[in-house]
Amino acid sequence: LANMSHELRTPLNSILILGQQLAENGGGNLTGRQVDFAKNIHSAGTDLLTLINDILDLSKIEAGAMTIEEQAIDLATLKEHLARNFGQLAQSKGITFRIDLANNLPRAVRTDPKRLQQVLRNLLSNAFKFTEKGAVSVRIEMTENAASQGPVRGAGPLIAFSVVDSGIGIPAEKQAIIFEAFQQVDGGTDRKYGGTGLGLTISREIARLLG
Repeated sequence: LANMSHELRTPLNSILILGQQLAENGGGNLTGRQVDFAKNIHSAGTDLLTLINDILDLSKIEAGAMTIEEQAIDLATLKEHLARNFGQLAQSKGITFRIDLANNLPRAVRTDPKRLQQVLRNLLSNAFKFTEKGAVSVRIEMTENAASQGPVRGAGPLIAFSVVDSGIGIPAEKQAIIFEAFQQVDGGTDRKYGGTGLGLTISREIARLLG
């Protein structure tokens, strides 16, 4: 997996860098249409890199090779990170974006910050993708549900991370299949909104690993 990751990402990153440099047209010698071509190269390359990353993550999970690196993460810092990453997107779509931390939360928790943020990015990306108006919110709070298990699962109550949106929703009969690899609600959703159908599969497995 490590070798495959390197072999795929290295040439693709070069394409992305060169595409970005062409799109910036620093020499001023490209036509408007050529700049658009360069932007399309960069955009398509970015989509491909996302797909490659998702497939490699899924392969790691299925092989039992995904590692969890546990360390402390400050919840206020996490809130700032999410606000910084999605605030502009919310503003551009005219959507209200809220991040609410319950009053009884500890200042920091021990988990894998990288993987936690990966799950939240997946959920928030979906929320904004499928929400045309209204609001997207994140709620972080304590929960007494002690049924969860995982390498990072310790004694005591859990912390729940919830993402809620006012978007198109998911029919009840489709709510199970969207967690299966490469599955989306329907073909029309795939054509209109794009996506690989891997984000929720990966998010569910990471959530299990994190307990």
